[in-house]
Amino acid sequence: MPEQQKRHYDLVIVGAGIVGLAHALIAGRRGLKTAVFERDEEPRGASVLNFGMLWPIGQPPGKVLNRALRSMELWRDLFDDAGIWNDPCGSLLLARREDELRTLQEFLKISTEAGHDCRWLSPAEVAEKAPGVRQEGLLGALHSRRETLIQPRQALARLVSFLRERFDTSFHFKTEVNNVESPLIETTRGRFHADRVLICSGKDFETLFPEAFRESGTLRCSLQMMKTSAQPSPWKLGAMVTDSLTYRRYQAFKDCPSHAAMEKRVLEEHDDLERLGITVLTAQDNEAGLIIGDSHHTAWAPPETPDPAIDEKILSHLRGMIDAPHLEIARRWSAAYPVHAELTEVVLEPAVDTRIVLANGGNGMTTSFALAEEVLEATG
Repeated sequence: MPEQQKRHYDLVIVGAGIVGLAHALIAGRRGLKTAVFERDEEPRGASVLNFGMLWPIGQPPGKVLNRALRSMELWRDLFDDAGIWNDPCGSLLLARREDELRTLQEFLKISTEAGHDCRWLSPAEVAEKAPGVRQEGLLGALHSRRETLIQPRQALARLVSFLRERFDTSFHFKTEVNNVESPLIETTRGRFHADRVLICSGKDFETLFPEAFRESGTLRCSLQMMKTSAQPSPWKLGAMVTDSLTYRRYQAFKDCPSHAAMEKRVLEEHDDLERLGITVLTAQDNEAGLIIGDSHHTAWAPPETPDPAIDEKILSHLRGMIDAPHLEIARRWSAAYPVHAELTEVVLEPAVDTRIVLANGGNGMTTSFALAEEVLEATG
């Protein structure tokens, strides 16, 4: 085969984070000859520096929730086909105050019609499902059964291998894309050609089409997270766990009659956490450590270094949610992902046959597969 033909693809994807890999998966299923270019030696950034929570319960009703539910179908296929570790433990949204109890039970009444799979658990049932949840003051919890935990780094590595083996997707790691003028793609490994190009570069707004990023209103959100060393066996957290500091933010809960009063009280009691953009969630991964987070700092260039004071506030709140054998932190990190004040995704056309695709608000792991179906359907 001539060298020029070897270097020609139906689709080139820039970025091997979850958004780029999701588009590579859908392209492979459509029979497209696809190449993925990634400047690092493996997927990095927020796609591997996250909880690993596939989290439909937190998605706005309608378009985005439907994306999450469709993406979960595709994830479940991959769990078997690609050998991706997963724990379908579900999530627990805790109630310790009467306004939280009312809000969660009001949501439960409308949850099935919206597409969720939820049930109410008494404190005794919570203890059976999730022994790690602190019982003191607990009134019960909403158990959402659709949420599934994965290990992001392992999941993306397995997905890369699966795409290579199943669809002959070409991967060019440690390769910088310097310029795109479709059909020409100029890289640090030479020139390639493609009928279409997708820029799925996550938080990198400067390398390709920087003006399009700036004009889109997209910013970066920096988060802080931690992981404990392994918890001693046989202790188990039992589910992904959060409380009203987090779920009061969810759009799907805002229509509940008790939500406004609950949110007002939460903001009054946790003003210091709100100013730092702190929400508190935790999950126990396949190494028995607790993944803990997070905070949110939105700006064009948010800080990259974790603030120890923020970590301590997160841990302090977490102690009121769970009773873990220890909270000895083995690792701390920060990551950044795209956000937009109004849009849950940004799809731009900065040049002919070229699209920029961003999943905003940290929902990439949960929604990217269905978003990729929509983008590739629209682009033909």
